[in-house]
Amino acid sequence: MKVLITGATGFVGSWVVHFFLKHHPEADLICVVRSPQKLRWLKEYTVHLYPGSLFEASSLEEGLRGVDYVLHIAGVTKALTAQDYYRGNVLTTRNLLKAIYRAAPDVKKIVHISSQAAVGPSPTESPIDETYPPHPITDYGKSKLQSEAVAREWMQRLPITILRPPAVFGPRDMDVYEVFKNVSHGINLKVGQGDQCISLIHVWDLARGIIQAALHPNGIGETYFICNDTPVWWSEMIALIGRIMQRKVRTIAIPYPIAYGVATLLEVVAYLRKQPTILNRQKMAEIKQPYWVISNQKIKQELGFHQQLSLESAIRNTVAWYQTNGYLK
Repeated sequence: MKVLITGATGFVGSWVVHFFLKHHPEADLICVVRSPQKLRWLKEYTVHLYPGSLFEASSLEEGLRGVDYVLHIAGVTKALTAQDYYRGNVLTTRNLLKAIYRAAPDVKKIVHISSQAAVGPSPTESPIDETYPPHPITDYGKSKLQSEAVAREWMQRLPITILRPPAVFGPRDMDVYEVFKNVSHGINLKVGQGDQCISLIHVWDLARGIIQAALHPNGIGETYFICNDTPVWWSEMIALIGRIMQRKVRTIAIPYPIAYGVATLLEVVAYLRKQPTILNRQKMAEIKQPYWVISNQKIKQELGFHQQLSLESAIRNTVAWYQTNGYLK
């Protein structure tokens, strides 16, 4: 079994490599890697490193020859401009699919990782399903939705499945980590006075779900949300992290106008330094929405996905990893 993975050096992709080799040690994994400096999470695995570029379709073709499965996990989650999001999420998807069509027309399955952001917030705390009309509110979400459109253009010629995960957390993550770090200091910073109901998924459940979507005979031409069974209020999430870390947490509510101003300043600094920040004005727009809730019923029924880690065990797992690796005291 020959599998090509994009984004294998990243948070989600490296765990896909881990679980693929754990459950299918015979698999020949080809990881598209542009920078040798980003191999931190792949050093312990036996994989083939392929020096192709998603910005040049022709550079991918040799690595794709004879592959059975392609997992397209690479993507841009933070950028300085809208153009950067479209280049990193849309152009790359188009190039990859073009290269697959030329070099591996007999591929069995392509799994394209999109995002809940492609659909946007939900209207209430009741989970929405895949029939809900997309209305992304950020450049990131809009670029992910357009990447889906590119994938659908190729569905008549290639066997593609689209997955839309929500916020992902777990070992090796450095974004949601900031929340854990604050709680370790006994602080919960929140914007405004309201609460937020969200869907989540631990990276191990997502990685296993991606592999399952690839190997399952069903799902070609379909789009699936992939998430935990039950959404959670953010206040409950913070309380659970605090209890697990044995910290008394003080919540500091920052008025939205002040938070928006700080985000604007950080965005300017990021632009001057040419280093994207995850905390910007568009992130404020996401935080302002009270509901980000999706349903996993379709992927459970059609592909047999199931959440293996409870929220509490997932948080314990994550805290333990941060502590073991020196990120938390």
